[in-house]
Amino acid sequence: MRDFVARLNDGADAWSLLSEAAVVTVNGTTPLSGRYDGLSLIRDILVDTAQSVIASLRIEIEEIIGTGTRIAALLHVSGAKVNGEDFDGTGRPSGCVFGVRDGKIDEVMFFPDTSLIEMALYTRKFVPDD
Repeated sequence: MRDFVARLNDGADAWSLLSEAAVVTVNGTTPLSGRYDGLSLIRDILVDTAQSVIASLRIEIEEIIGTGTRIAALLHVSGAKVNGEDFDGTGRPSGCVFGVRDGKIDEVMFFPDTSLIEMALYTRKFVPDD
């Protein structure tokens, strides 16, 4: 999991660490939310959608806990859009659970700060509560 996040940050091939039958679930009610079954669907829809508007991405691991084949992490996600605007959500961490089998990640359940996805991908503006 640490290697996967490091590769995402470095622009290296993180996807080679996922099994061909990997399942990614993005929790929430954003247009990106849903279940993506298989590496080709993950790359062709999820990753391509994000790359069409995200120029750079930075993921920082805040905490990790796990046992056996399950690892949970709190992540901070930030970056820049292709139009040059920065996005970093509200600073709240996103949750992520990884399943690992036979040395490959076979499941990713992402519990994002949905305002981050709305701002990064769908040009929504964050308006803090007073």
